[in-house]
Formats: sequence, structure tokens, C-alpha cells
Amino acid sequence: MSLKRTSCAYCGVGCGVMIASPSDEENGGSSAPHLSLRGDPEHPANWGDLCAKGERLLDSLPLPSRLLYPQQRATKALSWSDAITLIADTFSQTIIEHGPGSVAFYLSGQLLTEDYYVANKLAKGFIGTPNVDTNSRLCMSSAVSAHIRAFGEDVVPGCYQDFELADVVVLVGANSAWTHPVLFKRMLAARASHGCKIVVIDPLSSASAKRADLHLALRPGTDSTLFAGLLVHLADNDLLDNAFIDGHSDGFYPALTRARAIAPSIERVAGVCGLSPAAVAQFYRWYQPSLNTVTASCQGVNQSISGTDCTNAIINVHLALGQVGRAGAGFFSLTGQPNAMGGREVGGLATQLACHLGFSAPERQIVQDFWQAPALVDGAGLTAVELFDAIEQGDIKALWILGTNPVVSLPDSAKIARALEACPFVVVSDITADTDTAQYADVLLPAQGWGEKSGTVTNSERCISRQRSVVTAKGQAKSDWWALCQVAKAMGFIGFDYDNSAAIFREFAGLSKVVNQAFPAKQFSIAAFADITDIEYDALVPTQWPVHHKAQIGQQHQRVFTHQRFATETGRAQFVCASEGSSHNAAGILNTHGDHHPLEELATDGRSQGLYLNSGRSRDQWHTMTRTGHIASLRAAQTEPTVFIHPDTARDLGIENAGFLRIARVGEPITDKRQLDMIPASADGVAADSVIGRAQFDDSLPPHLLNMPMHWSQQFSLTGGVNLALDSRWDPISKQPAFKCQRVDVSAVSIPWQGIVFGAVVNPANEGIGQRTFPNALWQVQQTLTTGECIYLGFSSQVLALQSLNFERSLSWHYGPHQISCSLSQGKLVALCILAEHAIEIDVAVVASLIGEPMVPALVKRLHQLLLAGNSQIICACTGVTASQINDAVNQIIQQTRAQGASTSLSANAFDDETIDKVQQRLGCGRQCGSCYSEVQTEVRAQISHCRKQQVHPAEEVA
Repeated sequence: MSLKRTSCAYCGVGCGVMIASPSDEENGGSSAPHLSLRGDPEHPANWGDLCAKGERLLDSLPLPSRLLYPQQRATKALSWSDAITLIADTFSQTIIEHGPGSVAFYLSGQLLTEDYYVANKLAKGFIGTPNVDTNSRLCMSSAVSAHIRAFGEDVVPGCYQDFELADVVVLVGANSAWTHPVLFKRMLAARASHGCKIVVIDPLSSASAKRADLHLALRPGTDSTLFAGLLVHLADNDLLDNAFIDGHSDGFYPALTRARAIAPSIERVAGVCGLSPAAVAQFYRWYQPSLNTVTASCQGVNQSISGTDCTNAIINVHLALGQVGRAGAGFFSLTGQPNAMGGREVGGLATQLACHLGFSAPERQIVQDFWQAPALVDGAGLTAVELFDAIEQGDIKALWILGTNPVVSLPDSAKIARALEACPFVVVSDITADTDTAQYADVLLPAQGWGEKSGTVTNSERCISRQRSVVTAKGQAKSDWWALCQVAKAMGFIGFDYDNSAAIFREFAGLSKVVNQAFPAKQFSIAAFADITDIEYDALVPTQWPVHHKAQIGQQHQRVFTHQRFATETGRAQFVCASEGSSHNAAGILNTHGDHHPLEELATDGRSQGLYLNSGRSRDQWHTMTRTGHIASLRAAQTEPTVFIHPDTARDLGIENAGFLRIARVGEPITDKRQLDMIPASADGVAADSVIGRAQFDDSLPPHLLNMPMHWSQQFSLTGGVNLALDSRWDPISKQPAFKCQRVDVSAVSIPWQGIVFGAVVNPANEGIGQRTFPNALWQVQQTLTTGECIYLGFSSQVLALQSLNFERSLSWHYGPHQISCSLSQGKLVALCILAEHAIEIDVAVVASLIGEPMVPALVKRLHQLLLAGNSQIICACTGVTASQINDAVNQIIQQTRAQGASTSLSANAFDDETIDKVQQRLGCGRQCGSCYSEVQTEVRAQISHCRKQQVHPAEEVA
């Protein structure tokens, strides 16, 4: 049995993973060894814990539609040699005809650091195009900009241990229970061990908020006001660290003056934020010199029109308290992707050169000399939104996309699709050809995926980990760095003859060493690896930077700025004044009406005039589901594109629970001049693009706010994803798109006939996920099941439904409101369709298991039983526990309690908590990664409440 240590492919926590594989003898000579996976108990990010996605990493490897060889226009197979020649010749000719800036690269936080480094070197140093950006622009660039403004460099000062040492942990715009579940579990453990308080600042009652000691459900976009008021509170109550302010910072008094203009009092803050003065006062009391407080932010802050200013408002508070480089305290930016930080280190953003350098003459000289670059760029390039605008306008003629799906992930998805359609030459490197972006590729290159590729990644706490190859690459898949190097050499460039990823990492570390010698105040350093051997690289253990000397390799729990010297021109930290107009909300509307907030507006005429859409993650999926959408256990909790909406709002709009609604983008009144260049010309008040989703009532939502997960695409859903309904406005400092809280138009959609199909009708030609289309369908969503697949369908009429299905019916009959049709072959069920004039509630996994079984009366009876039983939502992805199982367990516990003569305990709050614990013990739900705990808690409490209202024995309820 061999054991390899690697790291997880998903969020920025960067968990360590151990993968065991049998020896040839143990495996019986099979070419498909049985692998097993568990968390690495020695990795400092997770100490052995994994979330539901991490536990199922191996399930991501058998991708149904894996790209195995280079292709031209997704139909013609190419050899690697021909593909490289085609790309190199086209790029070279494009440069001759239109200049180097007509070539662009769009990268990804899914790439390894070595891939990133080569792409950045090729583009900015040899081709000479500054137009290189990464999808990290969509998640981290506001934090990057704020770090640079405050510290002089993009540096996260703290480490994960700070969350365990803190007296108070504040999560701002971060649902860490879902997005960083292993780290959130560490926060909960800290609370259990020493009473750490957890505060969640989020308009939504998220899974994290449900477990917080204090939840501030503030109005969207008012975070800056809250923290401006906190700075004023610290000053007015003599809670400042004056020694730090006077000795190690600049700009405090202008920042305080600006904050006082925005938020002069607790009462003013409470009015703007929609909070009670008591809640604001309680929150402010948890920031003081005697307490260690960590404030962590994520996409709720970053993906805002004022994300950079908001982040600096938070940093200002910690500077005022002297909480920088201090154990258990400070600001912490939570990274979304596994190597978003690695990409920032090498210079993957258009606004960076390389190795935390900008574009000044001394910085450029260092890079030019080190790379021997013939065409080093002299300034920043186009950022993500600008880049695709330039493509649509014809300024970019050739584009190479690596490891990302911008047609889904960027705002204004229809515009991105138009741009790629118009671009003369598009190269896409990915693990599958079955993405919304890949269909626009002139050349598709098969990339190695997680488990195949080898390199390094850097997580949120600056810890570099190895991602190791544990399986043989499928087909002709190659490392991204290899493909980039082959094209570079074919274009005639030297300096790309790397034998392996270790050689690239050595070169990157060598550049870091030179940079540190020239700019010793810079914190980023991996100089210790400049002469690392291949053997040492292969054995590299998790290591936090800065790492100047080999003796530091393997170091953990490191903080920076501990000596209070910063990478700014003065060597001092910088307080940053909020920009004029930055007190507007995330939708870009200035709050100019006293305590009135624009989000309070809600029309009652059947159309929304004050509804706002929030997009975000769901618990069990990753990005655009390319790697997780085919994993049955991760799809079970949310099977269709769902829009969460307050019941009162839905009823006002004529939308039923489980009915359909359309979300359309509308033009916003522009009251901030900075917005004028950020809104598409088509945004004239008329709905532009839209997306359809299934409504799910959620009375914890503010009435004006809807929430929709970001993961859906046309690969899985006919109607596409949420970004169809969002425009491309951005933060003017970071140029990060504002995905949060955009105004939308919402209306009910009538899809009277709904169906689910199984078996041969789903995929008769075995064409892969998302390939089968049904004419006349208004709704079509594919779901992978443990055995096979199913497709949810919706039609405007029964006639169109039957015409679209178009499969040979051996049997058809009605059962209650359901019309059932079957296709048989040799007496066995090979295809099944269920239609009804409502959403069909049935356990689709069990129904799918009937395909291939003999068509006997017992099967028909079983199908009828399943229709009667309905469907119970999966609550815990780790264990597969459903809501009905939880309810049954609660009923049994109540039965036992009453049998013991203790029925009065039903009215005691302690009974609820005790029952939650007992349910977890019996079923195991919420006990592994913990990300579903709030759902378990909600389900248990709801069932207890139901029993109390009924005032009957649970057994009698069933009877």
C-alpha cells in the first residue's frame, strides 16, 4: 500500500489530503487501482478534517465527458504537435498584424503556481501583452487592492491559528460554514474550548449566522458605514492604540474625519444599517484593546461596488487598535479558490507584473534582467470585464482561456458568449469539452486535472502545499505549464525549457530572492527554495511564507508585520479614507435619504420595483459544477436552479412555492458619477437578459432580497445561470465585478406541465451530461444519480410534452394526478417518464434503480408507493441523511421521553438542544464536516414544534 500526501482542489482553506493506493500485487494487476482518501492529520490547514466536497474528491476523477486529446472546433481531433503549431502560428500572425496587445490570456485560481508562472512570463515578458487576468479578479481583487493601500503589499498578515486564539471572531459577508467549513469548524472548537464569541455580519440568515453569538442582519452594502462608526466609537471612547498610530501609521486623522462624516453616532449607524442601536453597541463593545478580535471577510464584501473601501474600513479599525501581526487578532481575507493566492504571488492579475511587483522602472528592470525578457510590458493590462469588452469590440483577436468557465462565471453572461463568438481565435485548456465556454473554442487542449497534475498551491494563510499526482493522466492530457512552454518555444522564445514543475518553482523562487534583495521591506519571499532540488521539491512539506532560509521550511503559525514595518514608501501602515460616494449600497445607489434605504422600496402592483438579487455558493457544489455536478451525493441537496424568496414577496408577485419565476436585469438610476462607465449601454430600464429558477420560500430572507446559487450553467440547466441577470458594474478601485445585490425585475412564469424522465430517454446515445435536448421544453435540468441520471422537464402543455419526449411507449397509465409512460425491451424497463400538472415529488434515486428491472406488477406497485411517499430532501451530504429520517428520529425521541413520564420537558428549551444532540448521535448528520449543522438544527426544531402544536403522541400522528 502506497500513501501520497496532496492538497484539496476546492476552497482556499487548502486542506491536506492523504491518498492510499494498493500495490500491484494487492491490486491484482488492475489498471484501475482502488484508491482511498482521508484528511491529512499533519497538515496545518485541517489537521485531518475534510468537508463533504473534500471527502468526495476521488468521485470527481471519473468525469463523464473527459477531454482526452486536442480538438479543433470540438469535432476534429488534432495531435499535440499540430495543435501547438496552430496556436503558435496564429498568435505570431496576430501579433504581426495587430500588435502584442491583441493577444490575451484569462487564467484561473484552479491552476497550479507553476502553470501561472509560465503563463505570466510568456505573456508579459515575451509576447509583450499586458492583457493577462485571472478569475481571481472576480473574488479577491478588492482584498488585494485594500492590502496594497494599507500595507503596501498584497499580504494577509495573520494565520489560521488566530481564529483559535481570538476572543472574538467576526465574519463579514462570509458564510464560512458552507464556503470554508473546515476552518469554521475550528472556530466552533475555539468557542467550545475558551468561550470565543462569533459574530456574523450578513443580510442573510446563513448557516454561519444561525450558529453565531450575534448576527447583524444589516442592509446590503452598509458594511462600510458600520465599520466607519466603529472607528469613531474607538476614538470617542479612548480605546485607540496611540503608540501604534503615532509610531507606525499615517493618515489616521483624515480617515477619522471621513468616518465621522459618514457615521457620527451609533444611532446614525443603526439607522443606515437597519439595526437596533443595542445590537450595534454590543458589536462595538467586542472591539477594544483588552480583547483579541479577528475580522474575516469574503465575497459579501469583495463582490461589492465598494468592496475595496469596505475592506479598508475594516483594516482601519485593526490599525487603530494596533492589531496587526498580533496573535489572535487582526484582519483576515478569506480566499475563495485553492490557488488564488499563488496566482497573485506570480503576478497573474493584470494589475501586477510578477512576484508582488508593480510597473515602476526599477521593478521592471529586475524582471527584465531575470527573465531576459525581449518584450516586457510597461504597465497594467485589461482586467476581466474590460478584457471581454475588448474582445467584443474587436480589439482582442486571440485569447487563451485556462481552467475557467467565463461564459458562466462572469457577469452579463450573454455578452461574454457574444464576445467569444466574435473572437477570431479562442484556445481553451480544460479537463472537459462539455462547458458553456468550451463550445466557443477554436482549439481545445486536454489539461491534467486534480489527481493528475503536480505542483504547488498557496492557501489563505500563505501556506504553500504540494499538489501531487496520484493517478495516471487520462488520454493525452498534459500539464498546463507544458502546453504553454511548447507554444512559447514554437513561437521562437527561449527560456521555456523546463524539465518538470520543480524547475519552474526553482526559477520563481530565484526571482523572489532577487526581488527581496532589491526591496527588503516586501514580505513575500520564497527565497529559500531558489536552489531546491527535485527530490526536496517532491518531499516539500506545507510551509508558510515568508521563507528566506531553508531552516524555515515547514514553518507554521507565522504572522507578518510583527516588527511593525510595512512595505509602503514610508514603512508605515496607511489608514485609508473612504472614497467620496462610497457610502452607497452594493447596488450602486447612494444613500441620500437620511435613514431611508433604497432597498426598502417594494412595489405592490405585481411587478418588482425594489427587489435585489444576491448570488452566492450552495453548500455542496463548486463553481460551475464542471467537477462536482456529476457526483450524485453532492447534487442531492439541491437538484434544480433554486431562487430563495420571502413568502410575502412571492405572494405579491403571484409566485407559488416550488413554482417558477424569472429574474431579469433592469437598468438602475445612476446617482454616482463613478457608475457611468460601468453600466452596459443596453441598460436603459428595460430587462436585458434573464434566468428562470424554481422558487423556494424562505421567511428568513429580507422581503426585498432574493438569493440564487451561482453554480448553474447550460451544461446542466436549459435556462443557464444567475449571471445572465447581473450586469458588469464593478468596484472602481479593484475593478472586481459587483455580483452582490443588484436590482432585478421578478415575475412569475407559468410552466403548467412538469415531468421527470429516466433511462434510455435521458441519454439514448450515451452522449454525456447536458447533451440531450427536448424540443419545446421551457425547463430542463439534468441530475446525476447513484445509478444513472434523470432530467427534470417543464412544458407549456401536455401535448408539447408528449411530442418532445418522443420515445416508444410500451405502457402508459394514470396514477392519481400523474401520467406514467414506460418503454420496455425484452420485458425489462428501459425508459420511464412521469408527467403531472405540478412539481413531482419522488425519490429519483430509487426510481432510477428500477431501470433495467423486469416489468412485473411488483415494480408498478413500487413505483406507485414512491409517488405516494414523495421525496425527502438530503440534509447531510456526508452521511446522506434526509429530512424524513431526522423527523422520524425526533418522533422516536419524543416517544421515549413521554414513555418515561417526562412529557413536560417538551416545553423546555433545553430539550431542543438535547434532541439535536441525540439525533446527531443516532444518524451521524452534522458531525463530520459540520457544514449542515444549521439545517439539522432547523429540521429538528421544526419537527419538535410540530409535535407541540399537535399535542398528540407521535405514533398517533402517523396513524
